[in-house]
Amino acid sequence: MKLIQFIKNGYLKLIFFLVITSVTWVNFNHVFWENQHVIEHDVNQYYSYLPAFFYEKDLTLNFLNDTINQKIETRYYQPNKTTNNKLIIKMSMGMAISYLPFFTVAHFYCKLFNIPANGFSPPYHFALQFSTLIYFLIGLFYLWKVLLNYFNKSVSTITLLLICFATNVFFYLTFKAALSHIIGFTGIAMFLFYLIEWHKTPNYKTSIKLGLLIGFLTLVRPINILIVLIFVLYNVTTLKDLKNKIIFFWKLKTQILTLSLFAFIIVLPQLIYWKTITGSYFFNSYINERFYFFNPHIFKALFGFRKGWFIYTPIMLFSIIGIIQLFKTNKNLILMLSVFLCIYIYVAFSWWCWWYGGSFSQRVMIDVYPILAIPLAAFINYVFKLSSYKKAVFIGLFIGLTLLNLFQTTQAKFNIIHYDSMTFESYIKSFGVITNNNEIKKLYKTPDYENALKGIEERGE
Repeated sequence: MKLIQFIKNGYLKLIFFLVITSVTWVNFNHVFWENQHVIEHDVNQYYSYLPAFFYEKDLTLNFLNDTINQKIETRYYQPNKTTNNKLIIKMSMGMAISYLPFFTVAHFYCKLFNIPANGFSPPYHFALQFSTLIYFLIGLFYLWKVLLNYFNKSVSTITLLLICFATNVFFYLTFKAALSHIIGFTGIAMFLFYLIEWHKTPNYKTSIKLGLLIGFLTLVRPINILIVLIFVLYNVTTLKDLKNKIIFFWKLKTQILTLSLFAFIIVLPQLIYWKTITGSYFFNSYINERFYFFNPHIFKALFGFRKGWFIYTPIMLFSIIGIIQLFKTNKNLILMLSVFLCIYIYVAFSWWCWWYGGSFSQRVMIDVYPILAIPLAAFINYVFKLSSYKKAVFIGLFIGLTLLNLFQTTQAKFNIIHYDSMTFESYIKSFGVITNNNEIKKLYKTPDYENALKGIEERGE
């Protein structure tokens, strides 16, 4: 009885408890920080601003040219090289900003206990591993507030639990923590909350917060600039609404300018960095990598067995179906969601590496789960209104998909679901299997990275 009362009166507390205990349990069972497996691959390139600035005191990375440990340090920093042989950090500095509070704590801890304070010893890895959990809890809090604008607590609770445990979010809270996508998730959840608040009561304080979030999210992943579409199309359903929205913006032009100014202030350090290294304020530091807008791979990205979003995160099919349900309950959100999602998916999967390297499911979609949570909640709300029998069927399906996701998350951790080489045959062969074997390995197919970089079809496809 007490448990039931706790659930009824503490929905968000229950979600936090489940997330904290499960993520912490996984983290301490695998202790990624002890073998320094947190700051690696993409995380190195997000993070390297901090040790370069605070430890090496050299953002030009010239220290990599004259060090006796050049191979080791180059592995840590993984810089790109410009045409004039200048070393440049590939990723923009949004993630470094998010790491900074945790980096600072780890730095003082290392100095206090006489541990190498070079930015790469185990305490730094530990700090980044758990920074992801802290930021995710913040994101959940704001997304909870957003959902309560449209749905009751029961629907909002189930929506958040499904996002936590039935999607690839859990993989990126644990086995691949510290990547950018959870930060993007939290930033967009906060953006949605302040967007709704600003439209209720426009003011400079909220304008500044929205500007800072737009600038920060753009630095985390440049594709996140597309959230401006959400800002423009919020509560727009017709051309007349759009015209009225433009008039509304014009009346509040000083607030819009304030928003834009603070977005620019956040981005400015990145522009200064590029100017210092390359001589130009705008520079594509993803050297030799690009989008191919005339050759997107949308179907493969959504339904292909290498990394298909709906194959490895099938619960999100209900989010897409939920857009239809919004026609009946929140029609004013349809245009905003539809336009944003179509453009986001098109742009994301026009990237040369549409499978986004070593990952589980489509990690690029995690950033926009707060937006997708709204139609997912609309579908759950629809399920709650069905007959008891039909409702039980869907609840059973939700539980089944959650268990499937957690099982496949474990498979991905042990590379049974391969990080970039899955095929239909290997998926079928590995389904329900918890140990890898040579029969499964023979069915993997390594992506043709060379052709993909050129924007042409992979060999054998």
